[in-house]
Amino acid sequence: MTKNCLSVAMALLLTFLLAACSQDSDPGAKTTPPTDNPSTAGTDTTDLSGDDGRDPDGDQAPLLLRYMAWDMGTEEENNGLGNVNRQMIEAFMDRYPHVTVEIVTVPLNADGTDGNYGDYLNTLAAQQNLPDVFMWTSVTDTVARGWLSDVSEYALGDQDYLNVTQAMREGGQVNGHVYGIPYAMFLQGMAVNFDIFDELNVPYLPFSYSLEEMRQAMANTTSASTRGSDNLNIQDWGTFVLSDDLGFFAFDGASYQFTRPEFAASVDFFRDLVARGHTGHGDFVEPWAPEGSWPWGDGYIALQLEASWALPGFVNGERPFKADLMPLPNEKAIIIPDFIFIGANTQHPEWAYELAKWMSYGHDGQMTRLDIIPRTEGAGYPGIPLMAGHISAVDDFFLENYRPLENFIRLYGMLATHPQNFVMEPLKVIPGYTQSRFEGDTGVIGTVDGEERSLSVDQLLTSILRGERQLADYAAELSRISTAEFERASAQLSEY
Repeated sequence: MTKNCLSVAMALLLTFLLAACSQDSDPGAKTTPPTDNPSTAGTDTTDLSGDDGRDPDGDQAPLLLRYMAWDMGTEEENNGLGNVNRQMIEAFMDRYPHVTVEIVTVPLNADGTDGNYGDYLNTLAAQQNLPDVFMWTSVTDTVARGWLSDVSEYALGDQDYLNVTQAMREGGQVNGHVYGIPYAMFLQGMAVNFDIFDELNVPYLPFSYSLEEMRQAMANTTSASTRGSDNLNIQDWGTFVLSDDLGFFAFDGASYQFTRPEFAASVDFFRDLVARGHTGHGDFVEPWAPEGSWPWGDGYIALQLEASWALPGFVNGERPFKADLMPLPNEKAIIIPDFIFIGANTQHPEWAYELAKWMSYGHDGQMTRLDIIPRTEGAGYPGIPLMAGHISAVDDFFLENYRPLENFIRLYGMLATHPQNFVMEPLKVIPGYTQSRFEGDTGVIGTVDGEERSLSVDQLLTSILRGERQLADYAAELSRISTAEFERASAQLSEY
């Protein structure tokens, strides 16, 4: 990065932080002071004055909370995120001495191998013995199972919650009720290998670029030993970047719209890349990279759909090339979420919410985490800060290692300045998405692994992307099938 570019990036970052810390970036949120304000920082906004966990005289009676998450590591491990989280639990108990937090671990199998997290959680649910606080995958599926407590009465009046990125808050809600507590998030956009652009003397893509400009860049960075792209999945996000009213995978909030021209343009874009040899994706082209290589990670791909979990490799030398994370075309990007939940059988919902908040977006928990991480070997900040722009100490701490990544710094700033440019990856938040996108039965007969069978939605789309079938012949029926799966799953949530 040039000295001038660095100055511009730092000026943009400073402007973003000052603006974001002065007001709530969500236009619909209450205009109360942000968490960073000295008058509210460190204040518990949840009302714990009731009788939950307290004796009749108002003293804090001892209580037990059970906590289960897949990122806790083991007691024997002494580094990384698991150790940080265990120290966070200890700090919570130090802060609230009347609360004991028991970490629920998955039992080992009979042969001594690790047990399955999902299987054990299902066992606990069947026993009506769910942990008070636990991590799981889909918000909507977990609500439909009846596993969760509605924590709206605690969250919706909590300024810390209101400071969480809007898309994450909305993703954890069902019918306006808060069930999924935002726990972690990652940003997904277009990663760029600058070395290939330099070697081929190709101009870099600007931060703001069109789909056509991306197509040209992929063509210009394809050579005898490189490809312009590999993992692209434009059939999923193309409608979001090309339309103002469609989201991920042509979903408009109520139905799937595969007959829309934006979806056809996304499919045609990828088919053109395949036809011209500008993609190296192994599902669509013959092997071309050195045997045993990882084409993107080893430096043979110019532009790759990638998420922010790859950022450490961009700055620590793990990737053998200069890289950065940019938005998708038209300055759009995807949020990949993780949520944490309060079990339906908890006896202490207010304190369970307080623990979940402490481990995720709560101001006091965040400040404690910033104190623990530097003292813990192999630990870093988990994901992207959920409250980007609202706690300057967290922003500064998180961004410190990524100062060289000019594009990512700007992308991160957009969480506060342009929240409408982000869409939630739908697997965990849209009812029935697994069936609508992947597993739904289309009734179209095709060959899979040498056998004739009815194709799934994903198998039919793959056939279309390969040019074996035409989208126009199936778009209307695919829309009907995927929408029906969404409606079926949504109906199961009507009582919540």
